[in-house]
Amino acid sequence: MQNNLMKYKNILLFYFLSPIYCLGQNDNNIFSNEIDINSVNWITLPQAEYLLKEENKYILLFFYREGCEFCEKMKTQTFKDLEVVNLINHNFLPVMINGKDKKPILYNDSIYVNEKSNESDPPFFHNFFKHLVDLRNENYYWPTIVIIDKNYNKIIQGSGFWPRELAIRNFKYLLAKEK
Repeated sequence: MQNNLMKYKNILLFYFLSPIYCLGQNDNNIFSNEIDINSVNWITLPQAEYLLKEENKYILLFFYREGCEFCEKMKTQTFKDLEVVNLINHNFLPVMINGKDKKPILYNDSIYVNEKSNESDPPFFHNFFKHLVDLRNENYYWPTIVIIDKNYNKIIQGSGFWPRELAIRNFKYLLAKEK
């Protein structure tokens, strides 16, 4: 009897503590106090929308696609530069989104989908990407950065590869203009 009681206590303890342990292991945990000062602290779109109400920051949406050389360059070069990292982490709520993903996206109380519903078909542009990104020369370009304000207004859109200097200049210009 005593042995069974101990077994049930352990099971209950595991049941109640495992969600806490799992939350602590999630790098995107909105409640985590851990900040990596050497990299952009990417968060999910729901986290960004939640924090948008609490913090005086913009949402920075980085749209990329699989197999995009310049998207990878942004991830491995521009977003690894410490000055760029500091500008983004201190002034923006950064969100990285695959612009051709097939998963539905909830944003500002609207649901956006990828109209190419057949899983075996190559991905089409996600409607969320098309909602926020304007065509340039009748084309979409990768990667694309979109900055959103507290009222869900698009402040700026930048398409193509932003090397370190261009990213710093664009972010500083935006921040100075908005103050």
